[in-house]
Parts: sequence; structure tokens; C-alpha cells
Amino acid sequence: MAGSFTVATPKVDSFQPASGGLDEIVTIKGSGFGNFLKTTEQTQPGLNEGGHDFLPMQLGENVSRSEVLFNGVAAIVVSWSDTEIKVRVPRRHVFGIGKANEFHPDMTKGPLVVRRGSWDLLPDGSCCTSKQWVTVIAGEFTIQAKGLPDQGYFKDPGPDRGRD
Repeated sequence: MAGSFTVATPKVDSFQPASGGLDEIVTIKGSGFGNFLKTTEQTQPGLNEGGHDFLPMQLGENVSRSEVLFNGVAAIVVSWSDTEIKVRVPRRHVFGIGKANEFHPDMTKGPLVVRRGSWDLLPDGSCCTSKQWVTVIAGEFTIQAKGLPDQGYFKDPGPDRGRD
């Protein structure tokens, strides 16, 4: 019996707030987010069984996952449903990262991205096709200098320091 199905593409209607400090909660509302797929390698077929049999495991890029990225850095997911995602602003350096010829000096502003990735088994049942990503840009997000340690913390020698 043949049937039909509809592929739901995630859609972001809104997110709040548009800026926040470290660990603050950001709520993304929309539709088609699907169920949360844990961001782990355990989604790879046979990985758990092979590990228990002490077989060498090759971890890689092609695993199923759901993620929210703040300017390329993954956030911790607090909750995830088909219509609402709540994440924490990630703890990260805001003064720049990179390598030669690819340095990004200001990491405080960038895209807020919702992504889902999945793969399929090959026709012979072995693992796996390359991951296919569905990516939706929610908008621009600014990480504020809030939630950072008080600068005086780094100047206080503490009770055990500075003694002879």
C-alpha cells in the first residue's frame, strides 16, 4: 500500500531575548523542530554493542543530532519540542578565536542557528550515508558581558597566598 508523507522544514517565528549574558535562557518559537536528537555519538548504529565487545570504534561527523549554535558554538539544550526550544547562552570566549588567516576578532555577535542532522544506512545495511543538515537561521544574537566573574576575583590572592 502506497502512502504519502510531508517533509516538515523547521521554521523559526521568533526568539527572545535577542541578546543575553552567559547561561541566560533563550527561547526559540516556531514549528517543525521535531523531537530532540541527543548530541552524542551513541546514535551511530552498533556503537554501543561494539564498545561492550571492546572493538575499536571510529567516531566521526556522521551522527544524528539536533543543535542550536550561537555564532558557531553549540548551546546546552534545556528543552526541545516541535514548537519551542530553550537553550542556554554558551560559555565561550568573546574576544576572538581562530587560526592563521581565519581569525574572528569579535565573537559577541553572530547568527543564532537551529540545525538537525541525520544520516541513513547504506542499501547493504552498513553505516552510513553522509550527514544531511537542515539549517535554519533564526537571526542575529549578541552575547553580552553579563554572567562573567567579577574582575576583582582575579586580583584577590586568597587566604593561602601571599604568605611567607
